[in-house]
Amino acid sequence: MELVAIVAPHTPDLLESYRRGHARSLLTAYQHLYQWLTSPPVPIHAILSFSPGWQTKNILLIDDRPELESSEDYAGFGVTLRFDPPGEPALASLLMKCLRSRQIPVSSGVHGIDHGSAVPLFFLNPDGNIPVLPISQPLNQTRYVRLLGESVRSLPLRGYGRLLVLLSGVWAQNEKMMAKGLVQDDLAGYRQQIVRLLTREEPIDPLSITMEEVARASPPGKIRELHFLAGAGLSGGRLWGTEEGVGHFQTLASFGPVELNPED
Repeated sequence: MELVAIVAPHTPDLLESYRRGHARSLLTAYQHLYQWLTSPPVPIHAILSFSPGWQTKNILLIDDRPELESSEDYAGFGVTLRFDPPGEPALASLLMKCLRSRQIPVSSGVHGIDHGSAVPLFFLNPDGNIPVLPISQPLNQTRYVRLLGESVRSLPLRGYGRLLVLLSGVWAQNEKMMAKGLVQDDLAGYRQQIVRLLTREEPIDPLSITMEEVARASPPGKIRELHFLAGAGLSGGRLWGTEEGVGHFQTLASFGPVELNPED
């Protein structure tokens, strides 16, 4: 079984641009990534979604229900989307077992599909038939996130197919900067550093980005995504596209495929 991680943009205005037929580089990037994922077609066992839209204190929660539903709509962005894929209770149980073996507090929870999951799923799972496993982001516990990446990489799944992981590709979302009508910001060095961390072959070091830089950029996931990638031993990602504006930066990148490494 192979693992592929996708660092995916998820701002709902991407759906509005798609519905209106607007030319946008990230839409083209999503199209190219989807073609790469499906040529040749490799069956996808499930999609794990680590969305910043679900954040919990001092614990990881996993939505282990057999059927999932959209947890919000996007009328304020000019679009309405319902994305109700099947869940994967058996995989949820297996992942919780792996996490507990590492002394990580984890339990089942109810969340559904928020826009951090729904937007990339719209482009990468258009039929909505691949099971999805939503996983919460633990606040102030990056060690848990790193061990989550380690646990996913060691899942004892065998056979022909892939396990996809969706991570947030929104690296800057400073609403104060965006609201001021500035023509430029001071995030250029931060953007370059994110791209270097995603694409270079060396192991990812999330701590190379300071807390002050993260606070200034204000990404929704507080770069927990980098901690997941580091825990899973993933680096040297392929950058499919980027988009930036004042106070804003998002990327579409992929890692793998790599083989899972079950501990047994």
